[in-house]
Amino acid sequence: MPFSFIEAGERKRRKVDAQITLIPFIDLLLTVVVFLLMSFSASGEVVAQADLPSAEHGSSIETGPVIAIDQDRITVDGRYMAQTRDVAAGAGIERIEPLVRDLEIQARNHHILHPQDEGLVRPVLVLASRDVDFRVVRKVLFSAAQAGFPGAQLTVRQR
Repeated sequence: MPFSFIEAGERKRRKVDAQITLIPFIDLLLTVVVFLLMSFSASGEVVAQADLPSAEHGSSIETGPVIAIDQDRITVDGRYMAQTRDVAAGAGIERIEPLVRDLEIQARNHHILHPQDEGLVRPVLVLASRDVDFRVVRKVLFSAAQAGFPGAQLTVRQR
């Protein structure tokens, strides 16, 4: 018999040890947590990297709603408001209704939560790429003023 080492009646099964050792598993989880913490922003805002214009002698930024304008869309604090090309299509200055409604809600909520700031006018922060047509920026500023935010701060890259 050439396979005499195999006995037909007695078959031994090896146990498969499928345990993950604890220390490498903790190292893996720690690495994943550190990666996720480094990749997310503290504010939770997801904004495309805009090609901001540069300036000198700018003042520091105050807190307020952030309106981001890029080639594709207009967002307020990361929430979609309108397509940039649709806003640019109109020749005159007209309100961007979703933007006005959202900013009015934010102003109302701020007055409810902070009644001590009754006379204080909060600015909106406009983050616009340098490639965006100024007609779009002008319509956004007009809509913000219509919603009760007459002051606007344009964000730039400092020289």
